[in-house]
Amino acid sequence: MDSNYTICRGDAALDVSELKTLYRDVFQQEDVAELADILFHHAPGLPPENWLLAREKNTNALAAACVLIPWTWEMEGVAIKVGEQGLVGTLDEHRKKGLMRGLNDALRQIMLDEGYLLGVIQGIPGFYHNFGYYYSVPLNNHIDAPFHIMPDELEGSPWTFAPATKEDIPFLLEEDERYRSYYSISVKRDRAVWDYLLTHSKNTEYGSDYFITKHSKTGQRFYCRIPGQGFGSGLIVSEVSIDISPDAFMALLVFAKKLARERDKPYLRFDLHNDSPAGNMAIAMGAKKGYPYAWQISIPDKVAFLRGIASVLEKRLAGSCFKGFSGVYRLEMFAENADLVWSRGVLEEVRPGTTEECPLTFCLNQDLFPLLALGHRTWRELQHTRPDIFPAAQHVRPFDYLARDQSAPMTDVLFPKTKSWVYERY
Repeated sequence: MDSNYTICRGDAALDVSELKTLYRDVFQQEDVAELADILFHHAPGLPPENWLLAREKNTNALAAACVLIPWTWEMEGVAIKVGEQGLVGTLDEHRKKGLMRGLNDALRQIMLDEGYLLGVIQGIPGFYHNFGYYYSVPLNNHIDAPFHIMPDELEGSPWTFAPATKEDIPFLLEEDERYRSYYSISVKRDRAVWDYLLTHSKNTEYGSDYFITKHSKTGQRFYCRIPGQGFGSGLIVSEVSIDISPDAFMALLVFAKKLARERDKPYLRFDLHNDSPAGNMAIAMGAKKGYPYAWQISIPDKVAFLRGIASVLEKRLAGSCFKGFSGVYRLEMFAENADLVWSRGVLEEVRPGTTEECPLTFCLNQDLFPLLALGHRTWRELQHTRPDIFPAAQHVRPFDYLARDQSAPMTDVLFPKTKSWVYERY
């Protein structure tokens, strides 16, 4: 980074108008400036210290900034502390000075110091891999549903729709529990997050309408989220109750179609996992299957992450042919490695690997670790384009060792391909 600049953290005295001016000049959009203002004042769990600032040393002028937005994700019942790098911006006259490198180095150190297991970005392609972020969890899908596949009316439908209010938060929290049980990786939103979503978030570019649909006779309820803005020209439906019934989903289609026409939207776009129940129903009716983007994810401390998901790994092992396994399984990542020490099916320790020979060794380059560890791809799928992921016996051990090597099936058990989807928290 250019020596004429310094990186610092925000504090209680930080003038948010300074941030707004920066973002207004960088993005040429008032929406981004207002989002910064609302996040600064109202986002739950976001302290001023999470704003990172790059300033000129001589003038103290703000040249670049970003924010570490705290999330809680869940991996098969285990809470994961996550930090999102958001609102990244540098003024034109300060670019190519290494400021993004400086901000990212500072961000990484904060994540290490404060126990963040994952760093995530919803950012542009072709840039953040320079800072150790790799596509690892699906994001932002386009299941496009044309109007002709859905009816205009449902005569005698018992389903009614009403905007969600803060009084509905207990129900929405229950809906979130059902959603999390369906996916390997998901977001965990508490009452404070839902309060923010139903109030302050509505005044940002992420603002959404939430609707509760209720059966007039049985009282059964489901919900959906319809953002005001997003990619594409269709009306976006970005959350739907994970257990929505087929008749309630049909009522939702009719409701959303009417809303789309009122807002001059030419089709419905379901921003959902292709294999979600609502996504499956839409595709079965004739909607186009989507090809989602992905979260770019960094794992700043791989050993700490593996320790954090120990119970997930133990559960997977217990349901496999390796039940009760004792021994050491090594992830050899060339520049570093991690030893998982097992005793009768219990993951007793995860530690940096030693130089000693480990019979059960699986090799992969560091950039592939998030994709494997988070279940985005199997190692065999990754191997189609990246031969640098392999059981050690395949390339670096004597040939007769291959028949005895169990690192491939062990890797299949510990790091299978899974189904994940993360809803927004702001």
